[in-house]
Amino acid sequence: MTDLTTTTARDPLPEWRLALTSERKSPKTIALYLDAVGRYLTWTETQDLPPMRRTSLQTWITTMLDAGRSPSTARIRQQAVRRYAAWLLAVGHLDGAPFQGMTSPKLDQPVVDPLTVAQVRALLQTCQPEAADVPATARPLRHARDEAIIRLMAETGIRLSEVIALTAGDLDLATGLVTIRRGKGGRGRVIPIGQATATAIRTYLAVRTTQPHADREELWLGERRCGLAADALYRSLRRRAERAGITGFRPHRLRHTAAHRWLAAGGSESGLMAMAGWTRVEMLIRYTRANASERAAAEARRPDLGNL
Repeated sequence: MTDLTTTTARDPLPEWRLALTSERKSPKTIALYLDAVGRYLTWTETQDLPPMRRTSLQTWITTMLDAGRSPSTARIRQQAVRRYAAWLLAVGHLDGAPFQGMTSPKLDQPVVDPLTVAQVRALLQTCQPEAADVPATARPLRHARDEAIIRLMAETGIRLSEVIALTAGDLDLATGLVTIRRGKGGRGRVIPIGQATATAIRTYLAVRTTQPHADREELWLGERRCGLAADALYRSLRRRAERAGITGFRPHRLRHTAAHRWLAAGGSESGLMAMAGWTRVEMLIRYTRANASERAAAEARRPDLGNL
């Protein structure tokens, strides 16, 4: 029935978790969905509102936005609740679709400026030893590792989560290819890398062999006898950006940087979509919007069409 109470709406959550797992949703996605639905059900309970009512969900979203939550957070949480309701309907816990036809909160479309070549070089410089006579393979693990990762992200636009998931078996440095086994949406792809990035990865691998926990399966090692976690890499790159004098840096800007540099160098849009793992043109536009006019002007000058 549609008028489920908060308690009866909460009871099937373990069953939903099993369904999501059987669909091979990523652990991160499952955790995100369950957290959002749990928050919503807790809120409806405190407000004494029926959870499977359109007005209840709309009120919750409005409350979040009024409290300063980002539209993207509100959107993700609303979509999770709607997915749960759709599943409840599919398995017979509901006899109607309470949220059918609801639209998601409109998102702002901020322009993210890619890093300049000078900024990327400054970021890489933070990975170099202070003494000029220190061999590359004698650098601390974090320096060799972060240089390889920065080069890989700036060249290919690989996602942070995809970086973390790499293993040594995903690398074919002889041919300059890296295999992403399971990217966003479960889609895999093979991406090429240039000589500079391959050399940086080889240097990191040489340093890696000297570590006491070099037998771990993960490609990237932390410095505490464990693999490298996403949040640890995020913090490490942010610290390097601060030392390089780059403001407003997030590792995801390297993905924007790679997209811009690809098109600016004359690469095709379809090639960029394959490289980045995008299936929708909207993502191409989103990641390359910042310098679109600059690239268009440079492209227009090349054929010199005004020379009649």
